[in-house]
Amino acid sequence: MFTGLIQHIGKISDIKNSTQGKTIAVSVNMQEFTEFNNVKIGDSIALNGLCTTVISLSGNTFTVNLMNESLKRSNLGNLERLNPVNIELAMGADGRFNGHIVQGHIDTVGIIQKITTDGFSKVFSIQADTKYIVEKGSITLNGVSLTVSKVENGLFEVSLIPHTLKNTTFQFLKEDDFLNVEYDILAKYIEKFTFFKDNNFVNNSSNKIDEKFLLENGF
Repeated sequence: MFTGLIQHIGKISDIKNSTQGKTIAVSVNMQEFTEFNNVKIGDSIALNGLCTTVISLSGNTFTVNLMNESLKRSNLGNLERLNPVNIELAMGADGRFNGHIVQGHIDTVGIIQKITTDGFSKVFSIQADTKYIVEKGSITLNGVSLTVSKVENGLFEVSLIPHTLKNTTFQFLKEDDFLNVEYDILAKYIEKFTFFKDNNFVNNSSNKIDEKFLLENGF
């Protein structure tokens, strides 16, 4: 599990393509990213929000395999050598929970429509399926835990403070770039428990969340 708090910006140092997927190597600055000294083969590392497994280590570089399903659902398939990537190590059981629940499972890819300035923050307007997005709710973009500031007509907005911009790949992004999107897992579970029966969608009034539903479930 991850929290959406980026620990380091790494760089793609090598890419090997095959019909089975891609193998990419990522290099880090070990003086800045001291936690990397504890990384072992088999550890989970989120790259732009996608949970990957370390398959080899050499100095300041690690490699991971990206299967075709991961390439299809994320922006990692578009990355090239020397491109930056957000890195977060899996959260330890004794770690402090500062972001929100992030699984590292990318749901879809969004497209940046507009970037504007509002005071000291940068506002990113993003086109994506907004089914699971609510204003002031949590969302993960390229592995970064953010708060939704607006949802409207297939677009949503997030505002980033200078610290977040400086310490993530958002500082390099521009309009029309693609972003990995992971929705809040709570929203997906609520839909599952409320509107599905035996893995089939059921659409009737008995499934809606109303006062009766809340009272029957102890609220």
